[in-house]
Amino acid sequence: MQTPQREIRPGRIQQPILILLVGLLVLGGCANGGDRTADDMESEPATRLAALESEYVTILYEAPFARVHRIDLPTGAAIGSHEGGDRVIYAVTGYTVRLDTSDAEGRERSFETGDVHFHSGGVHSVVNTGTGDASYLVFERTEKALGDVSPDGETLDTMSMPDGATHEVLLENDRAIVHRITLDPGASLPPHAGYPRIVYALTEYTLAFIDLQTDERRERSFTEGDLHDHGAGMHQVENDGDSPAEYLVVAFKR
Repeated sequence: MQTPQREIRPGRIQQPILILLVGLLVLGGCANGGDRTADDMESEPATRLAALESEYVTILYEAPFARVHRIDLPTGAAIGSHEGGDRVIYAVTGYTVRLDTSDAEGRERSFETGDVHFHSGGVHSVVNTGTGDASYLVFERTEKALGDVSPDGETLDTMSMPDGATHEVLLENDRAIVHRITLDPGASLPPHAGYPRIVYALTEYTLAFIDLQTDERRERSFTEGDLHDHGAGMHQVENDGDSPAEYLVVAFKR
């Protein structure tokens, strides 16, 4: 029985030519070390940071309007291309990383412990190019609308602090504001308005939250690294504990 001959239709790439083309593509990838370019990042769909499968990324806290990730990136390790919303970054340790974005490659930046900076939403990848672990928190704005959150009252950044209370604005733009607060035992913040916020405990402390309508006091204790959130509105806080309370307030304007 005669074996039928395979028909080669016009426009079909024959196997030897296909193998040659694949080989050329592989060699081209090896020539540049296999690294993806900014154009690659722009053309490929990126995974949301919250869905990224990485041993270096942990979701610590979720509020309706924001999500907090902790990144622990060993020297030389990388987090692949991912997408996120507007985000505030807090340096838990000092570190140096290289950021590759859709419009820039190889932009290296160094941060010291306690530094705060802001990224607009978009796509980027991160490589730890320093000599030590890079640990930082990402306070990422989610897609949920904040609505009308304009403070109805005086805000902390416009107020004088009473004895035993200190306040510092670490970052502010049209999308977010970050405060660092220190309250000595027995000290309090004056009644103040604010945006929806996530609070990060820098020390162990106990606070009383005072309802300005009823004067009711609600006490809560926190340990270093604890997170909680507040909606917009008026607010008063007093240190009810025996140790200074230090915490970071990351508030989103829109």
